[in-house]
Amino acid sequence: MDEMDCFPELKGYYIVMDNAPIHTAGQIDEMMVARGYRSIYLPPYSPELNPIEQFWSIVKNKVKRSSFEATEDLATRIAEACNGVPPKHLQAFVQHSTNCFEICLRGEPL
Repeated sequence: MDEMDCFPELKGYYIVMDNAPIHTAGQIDEMMVARGYRSIYLPPYSPELNPIEQFWSIVKNKVKRSSFEATEDLATRIAEACNGVPPKHLQAFVQHSTNCFEICLRGEPL
């Protein structure tokens, strides 16, 4: 939220979260409302509705690709993996989640 606070036009936007215990603590919703945001929670076990899950899946595979070199560290490997995901993939992740969301709204199984 600190980053979002830098952009006043984002006030009133929804922050989408999964049901991780840290996200469902009562103080989180109160803090978001106090700062001008709203929350919405994804159904349990629905990574297909969350584009960041698809992103992290690719990043994890890139990070695990091989043993670390003597001069390489985890932070560097993660940064390289994140930077290596092309923008067109990010757009595809969002489109996939949007398609899955529409399927859910129709009551169809994923």
